[in-house]
Amino acid sequence: MLKKILLLILLLSTSNLIFSQITISSPVLRQVFQRDLSNKASLTITGSYSQPVDVIQAKLTSIKTGQGTDIDWTTISPNPLGGIFKGTLSVKGGWYKLEVRGTLAGKVVGNISTIDKVGIGEVFVIAGQSNAGGSSLLETNETGATDDRVNCANFISPRTYYPDFPFLHADLNQFSIIEFSQLKKTAAIGPTGLGPYYWGKVGDALSAKLNVPIMFFNTGWAGASVRVWRESAENPTVGVPSDFQFDNTNNNRYVPGYPYSNLSAVLSYYGINLGVRAVLWMEGETQNLLNLEAIGQGLTPPVTIDNYLDNLRRLVKRTRQDLGNNKLAWVVARTSFSSQLNCFNPNALPPSPSPIIVNAQNQSISDPTLAPMYPGPFTDNIQVSRRGERADCVHFTGKGLDDAANAWIKALTEDNKNFFETVEPILVDNIPTVSLECVSAGVLKLTLPEGYSSYSWFNSTKNEAVSGNTRSVNVGSGTYIARVTRSNGNVIQIPQFTVVANTPPKAPIVTATSDVNFCLGTSVLLQSSTEAENPIYEWTSSPAIANLPTTKDLSASREATYKLRVTDKNACASPYSTEVRLVAKPLPPKPTIATLGSAEFCEGQTLTLVSSKIGASGFLWSNGEKTDTIKVRKTDVYNVKTIGTNGCFSLSSIDNINVTVNPLPVAPQIRALSDTVFCDGGKVSLQIESNEKLFGWKSNDVNAITNSRTFTGTELVRGYVKDINGCVSNPSNAIQVVKKDNPKEVIIVQKGTYILAARPNKFGDSLTKYIWKINGDLKPLLKDSLIIIKSDLSEGAYTVSAQNTYTLLLGKKVTCTSKESIIYNLKFYDDKGLSVYPNPSNGVFYLDSRSKGWGQVLITIYTIDGKLLYEKKLDDLNSAQILNLSFLKEGTYVLRANGFFGISKLINIER
Repeated sequence: MLKKILLLILLLSTSNLIFSQITISSPVLRQVFQRDLSNKASLTITGSYSQPVDVIQAKLTSIKTGQGTDIDWTTISPNPLGGIFKGTLSVKGGWYKLEVRGTLAGKVVGNISTIDKVGIGEVFVIAGQSNAGGSSLLETNETGATDDRVNCANFISPRTYYPDFPFLHADLNQFSIIEFSQLKKTAAIGPTGLGPYYWGKVGDALSAKLNVPIMFFNTGWAGASVRVWRESAENPTVGVPSDFQFDNTNNNRYVPGYPYSNLSAVLSYYGINLGVRAVLWMEGETQNLLNLEAIGQGLTPPVTIDNYLDNLRRLVKRTRQDLGNNKLAWVVARTSFSSQLNCFNPNALPPSPSPIIVNAQNQSISDPTLAPMYPGPFTDNIQVSRRGERADCVHFTGKGLDDAANAWIKALTEDNKNFFETVEPILVDNIPTVSLECVSAGVLKLTLPEGYSSYSWFNSTKNEAVSGNTRSVNVGSGTYIARVTRSNGNVIQIPQFTVVANTPPKAPIVTATSDVNFCLGTSVLLQSSTEAENPIYEWTSSPAIANLPTTKDLSASREATYKLRVTDKNACASPYSTEVRLVAKPLPPKPTIATLGSAEFCEGQTLTLVSSKIGASGFLWSNGEKTDTIKVRKTDVYNVKTIGTNGCFSLSSIDNINVTVNPLPVAPQIRALSDTVFCDGGKVSLQIESNEKLFGWKSNDVNAITNSRTFTGTELVRGYVKDINGCVSNPSNAIQVVKKDNPKEVIIVQKGTYILAARPNKFGDSLTKYIWKINGDLKPLLKDSLIIIKSDLSEGAYTVSAQNTYTLLLGKKVTCTSKESIIYNLKFYDDKGLSVYPNPSNGVFYLDSRSKGWGQVLITIYTIDGKLLYEKKLDDLNSAQILNLSFLKEGTYVLRANGFFGISKLINIER
């Protein structure tokens, strides 16, 4: 009956979601997940969708300010497929509203689905006997929790009293992660808790102190001793006899496997699916009752410290073994207060506690082999002042409920200091992923992962199990839940999900647009086509490559076998396409680069780079050149790839050659500090105008620190400068420096008695003028090569210099002068002012006079004996005159010159 009720609840909670676009399967309303020691839990969110989306996002908002840490829209499933999604968020402790939405190409699709209350907090499992599970008396002060964050698995309705309450022999099929409620007055703490008892107050205190939600499960079993718990754990197929004989109506309380089956099932199911902080154990009254009965009959008490401790030790270890986790913590209450069976008989022994049982409980807490174990409350001092103060001398009533609640609160928050910061909890197990495969318009295939001992499926729409303990089932449209069981019995429930069966689209067609044998480091474009409407693309590869894009076409850069399937508008996946096998060809090894020179040089220079040649049949430099050796002239980073015999390019060279080409300094200007044309022996100074610090007049010798230089010869001069990088500028403007030759040194010769001539040392010299000096005095009017010694000249020391005058541009002239000649000493002898030469001669004589005042002159020739032989008139004797007497015979003759002056000379003719 309970199973049907639970399934009906499931159907009612999901029927209105079947046609929703986004449906949240997990978590469900008021589900609380156990947090870890850092106040966080991994919240798994699962659900389904009924139209294409490419991203599922979730958002968490605190129910009240300060009751959690909000998380804005965050992607939890970046590529959902098959209409089912699953994702996780790391969430801090708190009480939240959960929202989930789907997007396609960045836009929200359809509805935003909401779970109003979800918690990250503390989960406890209660075990023991009725003072743990509740007396079902529902006293007026047996109140529920006032804090909305205190929750329970509200599986049953509370009963009013034991005779009306059949003990619940639960199995896993009766458990479901569907119905949780606030622990209110009318709630029962499933699977066997009878109402809130005092746990509502405990939950309020813990939630207020820890500021997180609380979840309780209760497996308390009325009258169950620790022996019964241990025996039902170790002998689950054998019915355990009661420690007491009750009337026949209660003999069904100890069917095989119970009460332990409930605790094991809760840990294996809810402890796995929600996590759990600790088992809260409260048992001891039944053991004390056994001893009190024996004492009343004069018998030896059957319960000793050793056998109680042994039973509890074996029970604790069995729970950890079945859960598969030795870290399951137990919190053990110290409790034993009880009376005889005849509680209200005034002649019976009064109710009393049992030091034996409490001692055994204390020893279990301190037993290192049982760690982690922690002390719970000591309750033997609550409601013990008179007979009947407790209901039936066992159960708390009235103020006793408050005192019991306060004792548990104190034990968990004060006596065990830092309990919630140090006791390592059991955290929620991973929810397996359900994969969906569309088969036809009426059939789809659901599959769970391998590795579990059993599988079960349930069709919530039809309220029936799906037959077969199989990983995969073929089903129709509807809402389903599934469970998997680990080898240790732990059960993980896959939250309910809604699916629709649709005909899958055809497999897409994939083609490679280039050679499938490609070079490593390059890619091959795989193009696809499909008939699916609004498709979402899912590429896969073997071996698997993570995070392949969800695009129509794929640029594949790794060797693998690729295939594609698409999901259509109905969230239905196609079969995979035909596989495309891509094979990567190896690359040549990375080359190295040798540099022939410095990688930093000046503009106009070059650097030679040489690539290694291992495995290379060709080369490709970063500047586009294709030879093994290149000369570079520009600033850049240079690398090279080699081409292998298979046509593949290597990766870029190991070396990246950073070349820096420094610019040349600005070409300077030069200027002359004086005339640039000068005579031999002269000079001119030129100066470089620049801000640089090193100067030179030849490009290969620019190291001078001064910027001027003197030139003494003819040349075309340019200046250069060098900067701090050692770069030499282009040449400056050019200045032609010209050295003009001085005339060659001349000599003075006497060409006649009264004529001096300046004769060049070398034949062919062309002179412009001559500068004569007599006795050191310059005679500026004497500029010819010949001078005639007349009355204005006299004997003395004669020198002469030759001068050349050069006409330059713009009419400027420069005059160059030779050295002065050797001094020529001119001496006149008693020539009486008239010179006849040569004498003797062959008959031709020259006549010359030192005086200019002769006037007309009559020349007569006489023999020695005075006979006139010849006469001739000359106009003057201002310059040399020829007298041809070659008609005369050899001999001596007398020459007479008569004019203003009169002079006679002997002349000789010799042949």
